[in-house]
Amino acid sequence: MKIFISMDIEGVAGVAEKLQGARGNPEYEVARRLMTEEANAAIRGAFAGGASDVTVADSHGPMRNIIAEDLDPRARLISGKPRPLTMIDGITDEYAGALLIGYHAAADNYGTLSHTISGIAFRRIEMNGVLTGEPTLFAGYAASIGVPLLAVSGDDRLAGEIAEQFPAARRIVVKRAIGANATDSLSPSQSRKLIETDVAEAVTAAQNAPVETPCTPPLTMKVLFHHQQQTDAVALLPFVTRTGPREVTFVVESHRQAIGTLAATALIAGAFA
Repeated sequence: MKIFISMDIEGVAGVAEKLQGARGNPEYEVARRLMTEEANAAIRGAFAGGASDVTVADSHGPMRNIIAEDLDPRARLISGKPRPLTMIDGITDEYAGALLIGYHAAADNYGTLSHTISGIAFRRIEMNGVLTGEPTLFAGYAASIGVPLLAVSGDDRLAGEIAEQFPAARRIVVKRAIGANATDSLSPSQSRKLIETDVAEAVTAAQNAPVETPCTPPLTMKVLFHHQQQTDAVALLPFVTRTGPREVTFVVESHRQAIGTLAATALIAGAFA
């Protein structure tokens, strides 16, 4: 039984501000160790639940954050960017389930460090009218190839999104969002125990997990940028319709296309941040 873990940093216990996710400062070095250890907790839980193989995808920012030599040696590690499916790249229909660990709430939702894909590009994203966070996209892709979302960890605001969009998935709350840069968090050691226990239970039940997704193709994407100049640039794309000073819409035929288009537009918009 193969299990896929996508690992982010903003939802990790003890992480509360943007500085902790940015390279080149001591706080980042602490946060990437916290991230690595939550990944290890999820790996331990997956194997305890019956996994035969585990793959971890480093999915934050540069996607080279996890300290490879400290990662549980039983797991494979996907790292580096760009990757065609970004945060979920490497998953196939051979996997029995997906885990999203250290995730966060969507752009334009309450939550600590909430954003979707790029905090400097996107103010809000909707897919078929649904507020779109990273689970909406990446667990949605997993569902499109028949892989269920088993569990997600992060703050309580993320848990609320998952309850609406993937109600059968286990919600592992390691902290409560007080504000954009403030949390009431479990200690790292307690968060790891919780993740390990809940992941083990989720993986044990993976065979009976339903495949859920909040949106089915075709997918109408509505994207609101932070700045008008970002929208000026993205609106040059021939398949994009501009619907406001900072808003565009486009239609895609799959979650794969949605992910690739958003990743590319994030790179374009990032040049005008």
